[in-house]
Amino acid sequence: MWYVLRSVKLVYILLYVYPVVQTLFLPMLGVKSSSNMTTAKMVGAACLGACVTLVLFLSVDWKGVVSVERWIDQQSQYSSEHEPRIAENSTTKTKPVARTPAKEEVSSGQCSARTNFVFIKVHKAGSSTTTPIVARYALRQNLTVMFPLGRGTLSWPNIPRVNDYVHTPDEKYSVLFHHTVYNKEWMESKFPANTAYLAILREPFSHLKSSFNFYRLDRILPFKNRKNPLKEFLRNPAKYPTSGVVQGILVDKTRDAQAFDMGYPLEKDRDMQYGREYIEQLDRDFTLILILEYLDHSLVMLKRLMCWETRDMLYITESRNSKTYPYKSYRPTEAERAAHRQWSPVEYAMYNHFNQTLWRKIDEQGPDFFEELEFFRQVNKQVNDFCSHSNGKRKKGKDLPTKHIPESPWSEAFDITPHFCTLLGMDYSSIDYLIRTKQGRPTLKKPCEQQKVQLKPNLFFLLDGRPGFETLEDVMKYNPKKSKKPLNHEQKDILGRLTKSFQKCKKKQKGLKDHFHEVAGNFKVKVDKNIPKEMLNFLKEDS
Repeated sequence: MWYVLRSVKLVYILLYVYPVVQTLFLPMLGVKSSSNMTTAKMVGAACLGACVTLVLFLSVDWKGVVSVERWIDQQSQYSSEHEPRIAENSTTKTKPVARTPAKEEVSSGQCSARTNFVFIKVHKAGSSTTTPIVARYALRQNLTVMFPLGRGTLSWPNIPRVNDYVHTPDEKYSVLFHHTVYNKEWMESKFPANTAYLAILREPFSHLKSSFNFYRLDRILPFKNRKNPLKEFLRNPAKYPTSGVVQGILVDKTRDAQAFDMGYPLEKDRDMQYGREYIEQLDRDFTLILILEYLDHSLVMLKRLMCWETRDMLYITESRNSKTYPYKSYRPTEAERAAHRQWSPVEYAMYNHFNQTLWRKIDEQGPDFFEELEFFRQVNKQVNDFCSHSNGKRKKGKDLPTKHIPESPWSEAFDITPHFCTLLGMDYSSIDYLIRTKQGRPTLKKPCEQQKVQLKPNLFFLLDGRPGFETLEDVMKYNPKKSKKPLNHEQKDILGRLTKSFQKCKKKQKGLKDHFHEVAGNFKVKVDKNIPKEMLNFLKEDS
């Protein structure tokens, strides 16, 4: 609204200033409009241009312009390679972003923190950095998390079944941040009506590179070019067997993989009309979808929309899961990017839409957004530097200091303690354990036979035309001699490691107590008798 008022003010001033300038300057230049109309018009136009320039100069908020220039110079380390921030011809409609949450969460004109949220942990999209942020918030606020049995994935690629998660006595939950597939109907049946839905997406080609490396597709698929298999793959993606059926669901880690985690069925990846409608529905369902390439911008926006605090958004700037591989820094040719866009059309459409949506939300926040962004980056750097120094002192057995962050227009004052530094360095699985311990919720484990086999080892079998393993029991029953073709070296190695994992599991569960849930069935209960002293400190102090 501020820029509309400024524009009206500019026009209003111009209407008054222009006649005055014309009256003063034309006689001084010896021009009579009646005797020389052409010259008079030229000088009049020049006067008009001078008036516009003068009024624009006086009306511009130069402080804001400088802060934006500083912001551009200090762009995030991530960069979208070719995708525009905002498409000029975009017709997507979004609701104006308010500074406060929904009406039911506003009290006495003050912003109230939103404590019911679902974070869709999209695979290979920076979730190792972002998930600990929401997990720490759940720990600090003592929120009821929907925990998976054991640790890690809640359920994938299916929606969670009754024996996939730890049930609370009242079957009420306020937070979810473990790997699962977004399903609107199921999640609305488990979480309150005012739940905020959050997720994170990554630039599609960057995501493809990360997935290729993590899932070992460069070794599973028959590429000749091992140093850069992407070049070979993108010449003809359909040539390679990249999809498979897992638990009755068609999956593909090279094609619309992020859209799949957001609940999009792979069978409809060519139906762009359905894809656009689905993306518009996600836009209505989700409070915010973060963009990895603009992580700091996304976190400041998340803070504002959720009414959280600056210290809730802090994170370790060193990537937790950053591994080098030969083609990590490879930038595709235009032809290769076009081939990938054609291979994953829904993922590109989804990323572009929510990238644009993020920037529209930022624009609607006003110029002080960038001032808070700069403040957040400075504080996060100070905390990272302090925690790095503090951890060094701890190793040397020296006294541990406290870092004070003073009050600002965007944050109350707060202190960073060495315990907070340790917490800041934890992955979400460790924070998961702290929440369970703090709330006295047992760690339930499925019997070894029922424990699921992850996708990564399964791909070595699925993409070779072999059946996959849903549980460890399937592994133990598998007879390679009945297979039409012999196992290769890597398949034999994986089968051996899964067998050892089953045997190790049986030893661990030998002394565990049995637990029966009337809905979910039989489990084993892990009782933590000796909790480390340092963990108890986390649970006592306001972390």
